[in-house]
Amino acid sequence: MSQDRDSYAPRHPSLERRSLVLWTGYRGGVDLEALDRSVSNALALPLKHAANEAGVVERAHALGMGVVLPGQAWLNQLPPADRGGAFARLPYALRTPLDPDAARLSDTSIDAYAEAFLEAQLLGRATLVTTPAHVLGTEAAAGRAQELAFAHATAAAWEQRQGWRPPPDRPDGPPRTLFATLAVRGRHVGAAAEALVDAYADLPVEGYWVVIVNGGASARQLEGITRLALGLQERTGRPVAVNGATGAHVALLASGVAATCAGLHGMRPAFPPVPIERADDTGVGIAIYHPAILGTLPLGPAYAAIRTRLFALQPCGCGHHAAGAPPTGRRAIVAHNTACLTDEARDATFMAPAIDEQRLAARVERANRLRRPLGLSDLPVGWTAVARAARAFRAGEDLADEG
Repeated sequence: MSQDRDSYAPRHPSLERRSLVLWTGYRGGVDLEALDRSVSNALALPLKHAANEAGVVERAHALGMGVVLPGQAWLNQLPPADRGGAFARLPYALRTPLDPDAARLSDTSIDAYAEAFLEAQLLGRATLVTTPAHVLGTEAAAGRAQELAFAHATAAAWEQRQGWRPPPDRPDGPPRTLFATLAVRGRHVGAAAEALVDAYADLPVEGYWVVIVNGGASARQLEGITRLALGLQERTGRPVAVNGATGAHVALLASGVAATCAGLHGMRPAFPPVPIERADDTGVGIAIYHPAILGTLPLGPAYAAIRTRLFALQPCGCGHHAAGAPPTGRRAIVAHNTACLTDEARDATFMAPAIDEQRLAARVERANRLRRPLGLSDLPVGWTAVARAARAFRAGEDLADEG
């Protein structure tokens, strides 16, 4: 796809322009050259896969894209046998499970852990580096305080080694940046949003990488995510990227969140994680997205007729398959879904947030009218709850005051 560099989205999330960080998926087969970089100019893939995906990382660097390699430190909470062999080779992999709610590590251990976490990302050639984060059982003060200690230790190591400098193999390249990772369970974010803003606002970082673990599309959760992301942005003047807001992530973009991270196997981070790194992964089971229903179509032969009917009624112009028929085969499905993902992000960031919210609300209504005759349920109310929470936030109102 030929594009003017001046029209590219930022390499790293920015308050100047909303964008999508594309989660490429393990062995996802995403064609970076075909990516619409006017809305997505950065990719993310787990650090534990960076060695196996070195070609993808190198291609992203050659294209001038941002690279995020989330370290998924929360895998240290699992027994070593359950983390995967690739994670075991990382320098911050612990020999025994970490309980972040109960164990208080020494300052020396925290510093060493943070240094190893930072070093691994830099060696993996990340351009956006993140701090370690773990999945708490409760939003108790002790567990969250240690999470903040990890973030402060990483920031200190970053400053000491001048981590922002371009990598040695590209000394003339743009600087790297440090974001604080904030992992929160979906069921906790609604009640914890304001406290998390207070806790993380003073970190010496350039932005925030918010991961919603085991999240859903309920109104309460998405309202909490909205308050958390917009609250951090307003308080700090720094961008927030949200990973884990399910398909409704586009509503966050429409309401002014700087970036979301979404893509193959990256829409809903789970803890414990769902294994996806089988060598024989053929892509069977990748749900097919259709923009007219703002969602994916159910898998399986029982829904084959619905998939065929929908694409016949609403042809797809992505260019990766016949317009009037669903894509078939892994390559075509991944290419189709990626094109739709970037199209949705571009549509959600077309104008000012207040207008983009109205445009998305109209699309939700149209999608529901189409879903019903097809036997599909309406989109979750969380899709519209994001705009409701954002309007209240912009007006300085308590959400409850809107009734």
